[in-house]
Amino acid sequence: MGQPRGYARVMKMLAQFLEEHGFQVKLGAWVDIYKNGRLYCDLQVGHWAFHRPPRRGARYNIMYLFTEGKIKPHAKEWLKGYDYILVPSKWIKVECEKLDLHCELMYIGIDTQFFRPLNVTKWIDVLSVGIWESKWDDRKFMKQVIEVAFPYSCYVHTHVTIPYEQLPLLYNSAKLYVSLSACEAVNIPVLEACACGVPVVYNKALGTEEYAFGIGVDPVNIYDVEMGIPFWYHEPNIPKIREVVHQLLKDEQRLIQLGMQAREHALKFDYRKTFRILLEILK
Repeated sequence: MGQPRGYARVMKMLAQFLEEHGFQVKLGAWVDIYKNGRLYCDLQVGHWAFHRPPRRGARYNIMYLFTEGKIKPHAKEWLKGYDYILVPSKWIKVECEKLDLHCELMYIGIDTQFFRPLNVTKWIDVLSVGIWESKWDDRKFMKQVIEVAFPYSCYVHTHVTIPYEQLPLLYNSAKLYVSLSACEAVNIPVLEACACGVPVVYNKALGTEEYAFGIGVDPVNIYDVEMGIPFWYHEPNIPKIREVVHQLLKDEQRLIQLGMQAREHALKFDYRKTFRILLEILK
């Protein structure tokens, strides 16, 4: 049981989109796109540091490039081997341009017909979805969500135990979504929450800021961190986020208004719209 998250979810949405447009897709560690039974495009989805060389024999070699920090200069040589580089955030586009790498912006997409408002009881005041941190990795600040929410009820979902089909119900059961994450290339859960009409209070980290709708809180500090690979680390202002969360939970009308606006925001990121640039390349 459970559901694919992160790169795996992006790859599944790309496959769904391409199959709807007549391509055959094989998913593995990357995305093989076939046309008329022959390999047409070798599409790699992931971090620039964990690439493999483009595959010979494909008409197109494309990298959908993710990062949570700077792209190291030595990566330029292998990234130049792709026919196209696509990036999911404006700030990643800027990082590529610092190395004189041409790239195109292609936002990640979600299914806003699947993630949509439902008429259910909102029994969770504060919801947060993300990976569980360890003493070696505190980038997502999931442990602090309870501190931010208290004494309001909260649910912190850190393990992929809920079937994917039930995620819209989970989001719709919440009044407010909170993201404390310090590092993101993109932030899929904030977009899924918005699509369900749930506004977001978020730490204004790169990646999150482009996808969330609600109230953003400036970080306390921004650090250039090296953990084997670089990260832009946006230290969240926990006391200020807590203040904003509590103010919103006391204002039902504003929650409703922000929720409707969040839904409208998310519609711009429907995969049927965002992935069209890939279709233009392949056709």
